[in-house]
Amino acid sequence: MSLNRVTIIGLGLMGGSLALALRRAGLATHIVGCGRAERIRQALELGAIDSGYEDAGDSVAESDYVFLCTPVETSIKLLAQIAPRLRPGALVSDVGSTKSAFATAAREIFGESAGKRVLPGHPLAGREVSGLAHATADLYEGCLWILTPIAAGVKDCLVPSHYNLLSALEAIGARVVFSTPAEHDRTLAYTSHLPQLLSTALALTLEKAFGEGNPALRVHAGGLQSMLRLAGSEPTMWAQIAATNRQNLATALESMETQLRTLRQSLGTPEFRKRFEQAREFSKSLKN
Repeated sequence: MSLNRVTIIGLGLMGGSLALALRRAGLATHIVGCGRAERIRQALELGAIDSGYEDAGDSVAESDYVFLCTPVETSIKLLAQIAPRLRPGALVSDVGSTKSAFATAAREIFGESAGKRVLPGHPLAGREVSGLAHATADLYEGCLWILTPIAAGVKDCLVPSHYNLLSALEAIGARVVFSTPAEHDRTLAYTSHLPQLLSTALALTLEKAFGEGNPALRVHAGGLQSMLRLAGSEPTMWAQIAATNRQNLATALESMETQLRTLRQSLGTPEFRKRFEQAREFSKSLKN
């Protein structure tokens, strides 16, 4: 099984790793990269791509599959840009962390054919570092890769090119699951986006309490570093995630604020221990 000619727009961590994974699995006869000239040069030297273009439209003209590996708002703009240049039957997917805005844009751009031409996706395989220098062929091994078909019925709208894509994702080690764009965004607001914002808030709280470089910040165990890991994530990407999943994320934050307020009010009371026990039991259930 081969995807034939593949274009990957965005040669950072996600796009670079996808190119390397497809290359290692022998799933493409030709991999085209699209990005800045320097990034294309690096990808060619790395052996991740066979050719490169700086112009997105030029990069997709002859390809059978196109992956948009850029932040979600950037991918929406690119989708409109490349649409007139796509060959008949070419399939576009993405790796964005929110899906509803991208799916809506696809419907506006492709009309009734959107369900056949675009298959939104989201691999849960990101890291707190970014850039092609951190790309690896095994980034997607064992990860959940969520596909959110645009048409109603989730799987009912799949066409042969969709199944080829699904098979390729499984061949590089991903575990493919299906959802709807709306349900994906609601769920990820709690399971992915909220943890990021909690880590960011913790970093800002420490900065306000101690300032940068304060020796007191060296007094901690491993838990603090674990909690702060996500605070090192790329700001532009997360600004776009928040903008395209604003309502779901606001609801999740409001729920977390309620829990924090309840903990503060229960300090020194039996209720505090009860809530700790409740949280511990729930966390155990997530590991099973």
